[in-house]
Order: sequence, then C-alpha cells, then structure tokens
Amino acid sequence: MSENNHSEANPTYETPAMTGVDTMPGKTSVSPREWCYSGKAMRAQFALYLVISLALLGLASFLTFGGPLKDSYAVFWIGAAILLLLLWGQFFCTYFYRTWTIRYRLTEYQLDTIQGFFTKTVDTTELLNITDLRLVVTLWDRLFNGGVGKIIVFSSTDKTDPELPLIGIENPQEMFDVLNKARAEVRKRRGFITG
Repeated sequence: MSENNHSEANPTYETPAMTGVDTMPGKTSVSPREWCYSGKAMRAQFALYLVISLALLGLASFLTFGGPLKDSYAVFWIGAAILLLLLWGQFFCTYFYRTWTIRYRLTEYQLDTIQGFFTKTVDTTELLNITDLRLVVTLWDRLFNGGVGKIIVFSSTDKTDPELPLIGIENPQEMFDVLNKARAEVRKRRGFITG
C-alpha cells in the first residue's frame, strides 16, 4: 500500500499540545510556503536613479567645460561624484538588505514576516485574526517592475501592525490567493464560517 493511501485510511490527528493551538480532527490543505522580497520591485527606482545620474553628469559637463564654472571644475566634479556615490550607495544597500533579509512564511495557523540582517525580527500574524487582504499592483509596478506587487494584511488584534504591508511580492496574485484560502480554511475549521 502506498504511503498516501495509508495516510488516508489511518489519518493522524495533531493534539493541541503538539501544535500550540486548538485543532479540529483532519488535515488542512495549507502547506507551509515561503516567499522572499523580489529585486524586481526596485527596477523603477533603478531607472529613476539612472536618469538622475545622467542628468547630473550632463549638467556637470555643461557647467564646467566652457561654462560658467570652468575655473572651478574640480570642486564641482568632486561634489557630483560624492552625490552619485551617496545615491547609488543608498540604492544598493537597500536592494541587498531587502533581497537578502525580507521573507514571508505561511504556516498552518500563522503568517510570519521575517527581516533583519544583524538583528532578525519575526512578526507573527495569526490567520484567524486576519480580517481582510488587499492586493496592490500599480501601473508603475506593471510597466517597470515586472508585475511585482504588494499585499496589505489587515489584522483585528495586532496592535503593532494592524495594516501589515508585504512588499516586493513576485506573482502577487498567487500569494494573495494562497493567503486568502488559508485564512478561510482556518476560520471555517474554527467555526467562524459555516458551510
């Protein structure tokens, strides 16, 4: 007999002590999932910084080569270089921080938001307490960021994050559907939804 047939014939039930929450007999169809921040979410910002950089270099060239600042071109170019280093330094620090550290993990009963490089922070939202979900994919996201979007999780009991934004989600519709299904299943098993 295969393992699947065996598990269907003799289902195992988790006790409250095993899961930490009250459970009804039966297995949920929610399987643990994990998503991470997609670097595609910063494509538009990259394009904006590139335009700013080119404009700054063009302005510097115009003002210093035969322009009004030709006698003090070294100071102006050093200032432009420092400005560009700060601009791109901020961009790459943000990019690597987000892509390396931001994770979203869905388990049977909760959604965890994990972030942090030196200090890791985990915020937990119980699926039972999620009152609503909102999917946001702007025109900017569709045109420049490859369809990466944001999901806002509304919680009835979370005092720190009553509106928790999950940013930089690739295939946001898929994650939205998975979260919505998981939330509905937990609420149904707890008796909040009948039928």
